[in-house]
Amino acid sequence: MSLRARIVAAIAAVLLVSAMLGAGLAGWRAKQALREELAAALVGGRQTVQSAYEDLPRSDHPARDLSQLIATFDGNRHLQASLLGPDGRLLERSRTLPAAPAPPWFAALVQSDLSPARLPAPVPGGQALVLAPVWANDVGEAWAQFLDLVLVLGGAFVLGSALVWLTIGRALKPLADFLAAFQRIGSGDYRAKAPEHGPRELARLGAGINDMTARLAAVQARNLVLERQLLTLQDEERADVARDLHDEIGPHLFAVNVDAAMVAQLIAAGRPDEAAGQVKAIQASVGHMQRLVRDILARLRPAQLVELGLGPAIEDLVAFWRARHPEIRFDLTLPDDESPIGETAREAVYRVVQEGLNNAVRHGRPGRIEIAVSLDGAGDVTAQVSDDGAGASSGAGGVEGGGFGLVGMRERVTAAHGRLTLGPGPAGRGWTVLARLPAAAETAT
Repeated sequence: MSLRARIVAAIAAVLLVSAMLGAGLAGWRAKQALREELAAALVGGRQTVQSAYEDLPRSDHPARDLSQLIATFDGNRHLQASLLGPDGRLLERSRTLPAAPAPPWFAALVQSDLSPARLPAPVPGGQALVLAPVWANDVGEAWAQFLDLVLVLGGAFVLGSALVWLTIGRALKPLADFLAAFQRIGSGDYRAKAPEHGPRELARLGAGINDMTARLAAVQARNLVLERQLLTLQDEERADVARDLHDEIGPHLFAVNVDAAMVAQLIAAGRPDEAAGQVKAIQASVGHMQRLVRDILARLRPAQLVELGLGPAIEDLVAFWRARHPEIRFDLTLPDDESPIGETAREAVYRVVQEGLNNAVRHGRPGRIEIAVSLDGAGDVTAQVSDDGAGASSGAGGVEGGGFGLVGMRERVTAAHGRLTLGPGPAGRGWTVLARLPAAAETAT
């Protein structure tokens, strides 16, 4: 059953019960009123008969006077007078008005136990006059009034139910539009709009849905941009790895190949001492390539971060750049105890330092780079990379212009419920990358 039907059914039930209670109360009041009216008629009839009895003993024709007394009750709608003989036989009875028909169940419902009044006549012969209440006329009239009341209550019930149906339907009409909007939103169409009209509560709900839809659309657009940026970042990382393999390992592989061919020639020429020298050259080249491969693997996934901890991983990262750029001074500050830093926070801090160093070395042309990782009393870990290089003119340009490495770094920090700030150093020189995040952070879902 729909919400509209449930509300209307509940209100209709209340109206119906109210109508039934009203009809029952009206029947009870009619019963009380009929009893009081007939009881009053009996009192009045008794007084009339007793007044006539006062003159009856002095009458020359008491039988005639009794007959006339009975006739005075002809057409009385409340009472019927009967003259009974000494033996209880009916001698004469007044005529009553024709009564409107009423159902027997209604007559039984409104009639009360009201006994007739027996008034013995003060004349010889033992005759008596009996006044009996006449229910038929009053019951018929009460039935007609009851029917009118039932028609009014029934009409009010039908009209009220119809008005409630229309009013509730009009008020709940936006719900169908809300359902359609939610279905479109659920299918990924964030252009759906909910109505902002109707009752104030539903209008506010519609405005809230539209605001939520706008936010979801913005998040979707941002996610699409980030997906493209991540794909580009992956391509850049692959290009970096390919360049390192080509520039560093490729020449050594070529040299190994040449040395191996030379060894074969020297051995064939009977010059083993010179061949041994070439073998040593091959060993040196292979060792160098092994170190290069370890460096590349460390950049892709630092084993020290998992095996030895955050401090050794950052120290190894700094050593990597110090060996390649001895002209740059690297100052490193690490916490004495890194146990409060969780795995998610360690990964984010390492990536911040890694990307900060990459940007500073490759773009900033610095003479000094400071790396500081610290814990504060609020349970946060802070990672800062500062340099005295070209600053916004080079390293920062990648950020504002869509540097994918720093975008990925920002996403890592945000996922760990932290905040990343970038900006120039003192006096506008150099560049500073600062990340602050909860030490026990878990990745946001």
